[in-house]
Amino acid sequence: MTTEQASITSMNKGWKYRLGMALFIYSLIPLCTVEVFAFLPLTAAQALAFGAVYVASGEIAFLAAVILLGKPFIQSIKSKIKSFIFRSSATSVPKTVSKTRHAFGVGLLVLSVLPYYLTILALLFTHPKAPDLRFLLYLLFSGEALFIVSLFVLGDEFWARLKRLFEWPGKEQASNIA
Repeated sequence: MTTEQASITSMNKGWKYRLGMALFIYSLIPLCTVEVFAFLPLTAAQALAFGAVYVASGEIAFLAAVILLGKPFIQSIKSKIKSFIFRSSATSVPKTVSKTRHAFGVGLLVLSVLPYYLTILALLFTHPKAPDLRFLLYLLFSGEALFIVSLFVLGDEFWARLKRLFEWPGKEQASNIA
């Protein structure tokens, strides 16, 4: 256990800790749910105003959580995020997925592009009215949802292969020479 983790576990779990954790959890909710305002029966200006206030409340809650929980908690969160993003490929071997799951995930990934082209075609060849614009917005959100679901279905092995796609092959050759 690192010193950061030890200081977190030894932290007094009084009202400051509980309030800080509640504010921290609340601060994540507006970031994940702000798109709900697009589906409410509001004008664009109202949806934008309410959405901005909602996201700002999450930011204020995060700052209050940082103040209440202190530096050890934030350092712990930062180290967890860094370890998640910069995982060593030698320590974690991705699980293989079945052929059916892979085909389903690739199908979802390909289908996730379709709503964007349908929206472009609708905007090019029709003159949409206000209700049609909401439908186009739902169509775009469905494309985003399909993309995110496809990445979860494809699993870690797909992420590893995709990451290797953007690595320069000369990097390995340069390390072998040195």
